[in-house]
Amino acid sequence: MKRKAKCIIGLLVACLFFLNLTGRAQDLEFPWSVRASYSLMQYRGELGEQLFSIDYRNDGGALEATRYLNPSLDLLFGLGYNRLGIDGTIEGNNYHVKGNLFTPRLAAQYKFSNGYLLKQNTKLQPWVGLGMSYMIGNSTGTSYDLNGDDFNHFIDEIAFTYSAGIKYQLFSKVALFFEINGNLATTEEIDGAAIDRQNDRYRGANIGLIIKIGGPKDSDKDGVIDREDECPDTPFGVEVDSVGCPKDRDKDGIPDYLDDCPDDPGLPEYNGCPDRDGDGIIDKIDDCPDLPGIPKYNGCPDTDGDGVIDPKDLCPGTPPGVEVDEYGCPIDSDGDGLTDDVDQCPDEFGPMEYLGCPEPPQSEWPEFEQETPEGVYFETDEYELDREAEEGMMDIIKYMFENPNMNIRLYGMADPRGSKEYNEVLSGRRVESVKRFLMRKGIPESRIMIKAMGEVQEVRTGEGEEQMTEDQKLRKYRKVQFDFFFFMR
Repeated sequence: MKRKAKCIIGLLVACLFFLNLTGRAQDLEFPWSVRASYSLMQYRGELGEQLFSIDYRNDGGALEATRYLNPSLDLLFGLGYNRLGIDGTIEGNNYHVKGNLFTPRLAAQYKFSNGYLLKQNTKLQPWVGLGMSYMIGNSTGTSYDLNGDDFNHFIDEIAFTYSAGIKYQLFSKVALFFEINGNLATTEEIDGAAIDRQNDRYRGANIGLIIKIGGPKDSDKDGVIDREDECPDTPFGVEVDSVGCPKDRDKDGIPDYLDDCPDDPGLPEYNGCPDRDGDGIIDKIDDCPDLPGIPKYNGCPDTDGDGVIDPKDLCPGTPPGVEVDEYGCPIDSDGDGLTDDVDQCPDEFGPMEYLGCPEPPQSEWPEFEQETPEGVYFETDEYELDREAEEGMMDIIKYMFENPNMNIRLYGMADPRGSKEYNEVLSGRRVESVKRFLMRKGIPESRIMIKAMGEVQEVRTGEGEEQMTEDQKLRKYRKVQFDFFFFMR
């Protein structure tokens, strides 16, 4: 018995060592499963044959475990128990044997549902198996032994086993199985009959349930197992993608659970929200997301500082300090076409030539002792005065100081390239630039009238301009034109 026990123990140790080397998760998810079953064993030997007999069932049960090795092989080991009851006749004499039998079993099972012969995830999954069992127990009775006497045997023998079975997957972790099997004993110890020294045979069947246990580790509990989880430390409850990383719908590198704007690509400094105009105010609270603005106006600009944001400002070039209406335009209290900031009589209707007053005062025109330039010119898309233009305007400054009763009108213009709206703004900026220069040189604002004319509607090629480029031809329209008039209140 000691020799047989050592043999079985050695097989189990080798099996466990092999599992540590090759074992993987059962169908890549669950490493182990257990199966519990009702078992039936029927005898065949010198005392007869019980196959298909319902009188002698030798029934019992089994509890076994299986371990996944690869898509084709599982390893099974476990323990079975059967009650023994054997009757038979030899040479006209009736014999009876009874007892208890415990059967540890170790077997390899070949699975047909391995992806080669059958699909791995089919409902019905057949297999065949080969292995060894160690039969241990006792049997007593009246029968033949080597001396022809009654016997009481301690059973201690090794048997070879074979099996064929099929399982039906009921749920994700539970399956029903049926198996037929056989044991080829190596001695006569169970029935005690050794007349012709033919070893006993046992055939039977098991029916029961297979239950998967354990399962792959999922440290962050996000539903993606650790070996497939590229973000194994995801906070609990955060929605993840197929590789276990927090979802990032807008693909801006900031996961949705940290992203204040999960559907719009944004910047880390704004918690994933975009700021298209770069004014430091995120788009979702920016009333002008495509125009750089200031917090005071919820991200909208007010270029001329009149308190009316640019998108609503119909007069975006209003000089500083001028009172405006709700549309950002200087107020014209008397409705004479001259706004209050240039109207010398803001509460009385008057024509432009009298600066908004009903009639001119009694004054005399001064004598003109010098010529003055008609205007100042700008490069394409420019509105600031360059050094040459400023030097040319010094004659204007001198003339106005020498003639304090003379006033000046400034008409801002743009060439027809660009949109009408853009040219209106550009001509306004040009005329404002000239006005500011005059005021910096000491000309009072009350002596200056401005008007933005927008783009020139009709373009003509003058004499001697045929060989010029288009930009050179259009230069004469990129200007602020001067017009002097005499009036003094």
